[in-house]
Formats: sequence, C-alpha cells, structure tokens
Amino acid sequence: MTIFRHVVVVFNHGKNLRKYSDYNIEEIWMKHIVFGVCLTALQLVSAAPGHAQRNDQSTGAEADEGSFGQIIVTARRQSESILDVPDTIQAFSSDQIEQADVRSINNLHELVPNFQIVEAQQPGVALINIRGIGQARNGEAPIAVIVDGVQQNSSYQITQDLFDVERIEVLKGPQGSLYGRNAIGGAVNIVTRAPGDEFEGMAEATYASGDEIRARASLSLPLTDSVGFRVSGSYINRDGQIENSTLGENVDFNENTSVRAVLHAEPSPFVTIDLRGSYSDQKAGASYYVSGLANAPRDPVVGNLLGVATRELADLSLRAEFDLGGTTLTSVSAYSWLQSGLFEELDWVELDLLAATQNLDNKAFSQEVRLSSDNDAARLRWTLGLYYLHINRDLDTAIFLQPDLSGVGVPIPLPPTLSTDSNDAYAAFGQLVYDVTDEIELTLGLRYDIDDRNQVDRNPLVPGAPAEFDASFNSLQPKVSLAYSFPNDSLIYMTVAKGFRSGGFNANDVVTRQYGAEELWNYEAGFKAVMANRSVILNGAIFYTEISDRQYYGLDLSAGPNQFIANPIPESHIWGLEVELLAQPMDGLNLSVAGGLLDSKIDTYDLSVFANTLANGDFTGNELNQTPGYTLNAAAQYAFALGSGELLTRFSVSGSGGDYYWEINNEDRRKAVWTADARMTYTFGNISLTAFVNNLFNERHDIEFVPFEFSAVITGADIGAANPPRQFGATARITF
Repeated sequence: MTIFRHVVVVFNHGKNLRKYSDYNIEEIWMKHIVFGVCLTALQLVSAAPGHAQRNDQSTGAEADEGSFGQIIVTARRQSESILDVPDTIQAFSSDQIEQADVRSINNLHELVPNFQIVEAQQPGVALINIRGIGQARNGEAPIAVIVDGVQQNSSYQITQDLFDVERIEVLKGPQGSLYGRNAIGGAVNIVTRAPGDEFEGMAEATYASGDEIRARASLSLPLTDSVGFRVSGSYINRDGQIENSTLGENVDFNENTSVRAVLHAEPSPFVTIDLRGSYSDQKAGASYYVSGLANAPRDPVVGNLLGVATRELADLSLRAEFDLGGTTLTSVSAYSWLQSGLFEELDWVELDLLAATQNLDNKAFSQEVRLSSDNDAARLRWTLGLYYLHINRDLDTAIFLQPDLSGVGVPIPLPPTLSTDSNDAYAAFGQLVYDVTDEIELTLGLRYDIDDRNQVDRNPLVPGAPAEFDASFNSLQPKVSLAYSFPNDSLIYMTVAKGFRSGGFNANDVVTRQYGAEELWNYEAGFKAVMANRSVILNGAIFYTEISDRQYYGLDLSAGPNQFIANPIPESHIWGLEVELLAQPMDGLNLSVAGGLLDSKIDTYDLSVFANTLANGDFTGNELNQTPGYTLNAAAQYAFALGSGELLTRFSVSGSGGDYYWEINNEDRRKAVWTADARMTYTFGNISLTAFVNNLFNERHDIEFVPFEFSAVITGADIGAANPPRQFGATARITF
C-alpha cells in the first residue's frame, strides 16, 4: 500500500503540470519520483524489527563476498561489508567493472548519481562536480582519488586509464578525516588486482568505430611460496570520430600506453610488503571547441589548428604492514612524476589569430604512517596516522599571435608566464569506531591539515628579481556518525562532517594573487535496507551542505585575458536526495536504478571579484553552476545458459537535467541529456566474445560550454564541446 500511495501522489501532481514548460514538467516529475521512492524506503526500513547482534566482521566478510548487492570494501581503512558502512557509498567489483565497461573515472557518471565529470580541454584537465561541489579549472579537484592506498596529488592524474582493477569505491560527502584536504566532496578508492597464489593471465583485444584499437593483458606469477608478481598493461589507439572540416582530420584521436607491475612478499608471518610501479604515455586531441549558443550543434569542428596534448605519468609506491600483536603498523611511501604538454588555438575559427602552449612538470613524494587495531570484530576499532606530502611544480604558459594577425609569417610570442610552485602538507588524523550497543555504532573522526605553499613567478622578457609568495592554510576536520543496525542487515545513520580544500596562488595579481581555502559542513541522514529475502537492496540519503568561500574560475579582461581562481561566493548551500535500488527478481537478472536531486543557492556574493570583467553582476540568489537538478542511472542485466556457454546481455541508460546552468549568471541552461549503452557477452570455457554499442541513440549534447563573458574568446563568441557520437565495437577475451 505504501508504494501505491506514493505513486498516486506523483500521478495527482502530474495532472497539474500541463501549465509548465517542458523543462519544468521533466524536472518536477523526476523530483517527485525520486522523493517518493525515498519516502517509501524510509518507511520500509523503519518497519523492520530491531535488536540484532552485530555481525562478526571476520566471518561476515567471507559470507558477504558472494551475496547479492554486497561487496567487501576498505573505505574506513578496514575490511567490512558495504552495508555496514554509515556513509553514502557505491562500490563495483571487478566483474561489475567489466560488465559496465568502466575504463576511467570519466565513466562513473553513468553509474553514480550526482557525479559529473568533463574532460574536454585536454587529458587530465577534468572538471568534476560531485553533489554540487565543483572544481575550478586549474584548481584542486573536490574528490580524493586513492589508488592502492596512495592519494593522487594532481588533478592531472585522476583520469588515467583503469585496467586490471579489483574494486572501485565511491564515497559521497566530506571524507577528510581519513583522506585529507581534497576530499571535500568525496573520495574514489581504486584497488587494483594483487598477485595470486596460482599462475593466471588474461589477454583482450577490442576494435570499435573511429578506427579504435584496444588491447589489455595481465599475468600473475607466484615466484615462491611467499613472493608473487603481477604485471598488466593497456594500449589504446583511436583515429577519432569528430571531424575538423577545415583541416580534414579527426580531432578526438588518442594513443595511450600504460603498464603496471606489483611485487607482493610475505618475508615472515608478521610482515607484508607490496612494491608497485606504473607508467603511462598518452597523446590525444585537445581543445576542440566550436562557437555557438548553448545546446547548439558542435559538428564539425572548424578551427584551423589541431589541438594536441601529451601526458606522461610514472609512480612508485612501497607499502609495508607489520603485525605487532593486537595492532597493525602500516607505512605507505610513494613518489610520482608527471609531465603534461598542450598546444591549442584560442579563437576556434578558421582564421590564424591566437594560439597557446602550456607545459607542466610535477614531482611529488608522500609518506603515510598508520597504527590501527587489527580485530575488526572488536567493540572498539581505531586508526591513528600521520601524513606528509611534498610537491614541486613548474608551469610554463605562452600565448602566440598567429601569422595572419602579425603579418610577418611566423607566430609572435606574447610575454610568457613561468611559475614554480612548492607545496608541503602535514596532517595528523584518527578515527574511532565504537559499538555503543549491539545495534548502535558511533564513529568519531578528526584530521588536522597544514598546507604550506610557495610560488615563484618569472617573466624572461621583464628584467628584475622574480616575484615570490608564501601562504599557509590549515583546517581541523571533524566527522561524527551514528548508525543503528537492524537484524536483517539494514542500517540507518546520521553524519556530520567538515570538508576542506586548500587555497593557492594565481599567475598574476590583476584580480587577486592569492585565493583562499574553501570549507563546508555537510549534514546527512541515510539508510540501507535489505528486503525480500535479500533479493532487494535499497539505499538512500538526504543531505544539506553549507559552503564557505567557494572557489571559482574566472577571466579578467582589464589587462588582457588573465585566468584566475577567486572566492566570489562567501556563502552558498546545497540540499539533495540520493537513492539506489538493486534488485535480483530471478536467477540471472540484475536490475539497478540510482537517482539524485540537487537544489543549490548562492546566499551571498562579492561584487568586487568580477568588477573588471564582462561577467560583472550581482548573482545573489542564483543557482551554483554545473549542478544538475537531477541525475538518473539505470541498468538491466540478464545472464542465461546458451549452448555450452553463457550469454549475458546488458542495457543501461544515464541522464541529467533540471536546473543545470553553465555559469553562475544562470543565463545559459543545458538541456536534459540522456545516453544509452548496450552490450552482449557470450562466454564459453575461458573465452568470451562481446559486442557493444555506446551512445546507442547517437544523442549529442554539450559536455562543456563557456559563454564569452566567462571565456574571453577573442572572436567574442560562446564556445562548447560535444560528447562522442555513437560507437560500435567488439571484444575478444581469453583467460588462462
């Protein structure tokens, strides 16, 4: 009766929607549907009987590993069922990753509600928005990305190719108490496959439209009883599908080679060592923007310069665990190196006007030491740790006047910008998890971050000493969570947490040389309901977020097109809902639906920040930019025996819409966008054959749009970039 009652409510509201525009009809329908499902779920959870014994984590982990909808995760630095974590978290096993064809973090928006990511300018320059917490271009990402226990220290690292992955965990809301300064909106924890006890391997080849060739392989070798080695690699070579009609070339080309090696050793029963290294080399098309209004067609590209971007990544990490008897000491040391290059035009028309180059060199070392309890079934579980990070970054940027403008036949460089940044970050953190009763669990987390930054700017064309700037940012980030467990493994919880994103420096002081840190408080209540004899799992959360000094990207025109990050929004807030439904109505059939609602508002606005730009105005009361009113992800997957093998079919759809504005002036609204993918895999023995189509209905839409007043394009036009067109492909895979 509960579900029927909410359906009737939605229907009655729907009868009165004819007076609204198409945008409003769509938005209101989606809000009522998601809200009705959340209310239904809350009633179902509250109706469950109480007073259950806490599951023994040591045995429960083994039992839950193969249960429907349950994955063992390490989001809280301990192994536990995802249903026991009092946070909004989605996790995907290795099988789910393969079935959904997740090949980078970019694909997560197809699976995770209120998660948006755009990588249009160049590889590594990804703009992420999670629950309305966005990323300023050239600034720090709002999520912490952790690969095998090592946090990626640059936003250029987070969109690298994913291969040979064991598990992906996506946590929503501030996660700074365990993961640090840049986990203001959440964290993505990626766990790659470790060496096994037996010889095993895999080889895979894919061909897809756009003359795309992919190859992947992995090999696991047990060297001795206590030493194992695993090596894996990935190769992509794509000609592309988006044409530049002026040059007669495709602009979305991509060639990427990646390799990873892992050495696992257990020299004694009390010591475990993991040595990991990886390397990636990528060359891809970049900055293929097209002039035109929001939601206008973006094919073909007409610029007369072919944008090219390169990215090289290398990292090495050493993880050592020592069993001290009742406690575990963990040390994680990591070094990473990154080089990125970009050549792009700045007018995006057929004329030779402006072009730019940018080169980045980034080196980082980090050290984390943790001491934790080793009994996950104990009433009190705890973790204490120290963290250190050192980063050196060199950034060179140059703008060129092209021949048609100069009249001399060669590009003329404007004064370049040369900057050297160094960053020393220190942190102490801890977390306590205490079972107040068999049903009630209390979690207390606390982290203190100190972020010291230094920047030196040089201009080779201007004599004199370089300009040097120093600043220190610090923040105390608490987290409190209270959870109540029901006997059927259902859970309700409440969480209060603080998030922090460090400030930094701009390359010029026309607007502001230094921008401040961004902080927020998140208040959240959620549930995880296990129903219908464990064949249905329903998760949901409602949250309210208060944001202080939101970081925002802008351009100043008073002394040329100067990029900057500032804090023009002292106060803003977001409220939202999220719901996830997993169902297994019959053997072989898996259904999933996940949806989210967001409503944001700029409460106070600093008029002085954009005073000398075309974006000047009072935006108080507007919605935050690039924050969709709703997101929805759904998938149906069915596996059944066919002949001597198994056929698995999968259809998925994802979309977003509502009040999605590209900028804070709220003048350019993105249309609702929907994309669908279909896959079919036949497995017989150790061989599998897959046919797939991405963007089944060839839906085209803007993945990035920048109006002129925020872009400073010399031609005075708005620019945007489109999503890839429909793609067909086939994959052959063999395991041994």
